[in-house]
Amino acid sequence: NNGQTINTRFALAPMINNGSTLAGYITEEDINYYTRRADVASLLISCATYVEVHGNSFGYGIGNYADDQLEGLTELAQAMKSKGNKAILQLYHPGREAKVTYETHGKVFGPSTMEFDFLDYPVTGLTEEQVEKMIENFVAATDRAIESGFDGVEIHGANHYLIQQFFSKASNKRDDKWGGKLENRARCGLEIIKGIQERIKEHKKDNFILGYRISPEEIHGGNIGYTLDDSLYLIDKLADLGIDYIHSSKWGEEAYKAPAEMGKYKGESTNKVIYDLIRDRTALVVVGDILTPEAAVDALNYGDIVALGSAVLFDPEFKNKIAEGKESEINFDVTNRYEDLALPKHFPIMIAAVNASGEIPKSTFEVLTENTLDEDKKYVFSNKNI
Repeated sequence: NNGQTINTRFALAPMINNGSTLAGYITEEDINYYTRRADVASLLISCATYVEVHGNSFGYGIGNYADDQLEGLTELAQAMKSKGNKAILQLYHPGREAKVTYETHGKVFGPSTMEFDFLDYPVTGLTEEQVEKMIENFVAATDRAIESGFDGVEIHGANHYLIQQFFSKASNKRDDKWGGKLENRARCGLEIIKGIQERIKEHKKDNFILGYRISPEEIHGGNIGYTLDDSLYLIDKLADLGIDYIHSSKWGEEAYKAPAEMGKYKGESTNKVIYDLIRDRTALVVVGDILTPEAAVDALNYGDIVALGSAVLFDPEFKNKIAEGKESEINFDVTNRYEDLALPKHFPIMIAAVNASGEIPKSTFEVLTENTLDEDKKYVFSNKNI
């Protein structure tokens, strides 16, 4: 919507790479990882960077909560943009998922004070004042993204993190303006977007890209946080605000075209329904099990931009091989070339996030497992809500 263009319809999906310090400061491992992937797509979306000091979910993710992190963020922006592509900094707060924060500080926050059977620690509900401060933290993180040279930010309202927790009936039990009816549960994400839009205007950065990532459904058996019908309300409001893209976060086999599980659109492609709603108002980024050129082409029936995850973890030349007519040379077997991929030493913690639909060979998982550090073993396969 702001007039920016990209020269292909490929995006780098945001993936935690675990290359930073425990305090979230960028290291050479982060820079090497993104330099290696500076030309995997035309829209490069960073891993989730946490906007509050007590937002550490994975241990070695990137922090964006203090001005002394600007130097590292600037280096990161330069690395991502080194091949002429657009660099987007993803912003998030993990909420209850900040398990490393709990281990180090003894407390994590969510919309409501609750206990969950899948967590071995309690969640403390945010006060209204803390909610307002959290929104300010997203705006301040945007300031740092602008100052460090990024082309835009993506707000992470998906994957069971704090913004999604506010949207979900399963985790939001509040009775104030931030909870209860659908409009109130959507308020958190919308207010973050509005605050950021105001700050972009103050910076006079009309070409700064603003995106929003959403998980279209939250259904776990009989535990229903929200349905696609609910998400369409929020997506419609986001499109009305004029943001530059919606990023639909899907998981599993052929997830980019998977059907809705329940509601008015049960059985219909989730992304097709979203696309029909917003295609004349904002762009749609789709992701999920896009591991072949054929899947990438098919995915464009469901959105405008195709985000690549595992494909460019294990073959950073995926896009360029297609452009050069060398599709037959795409290779996801990392045997004897693991070092060339510039994966940080703590990256194997994220093995659970790698889509194992059959395109990624068993040998690659074996190499990842071999490279898992002893100190990381307790986290491997435990991060189910990435």
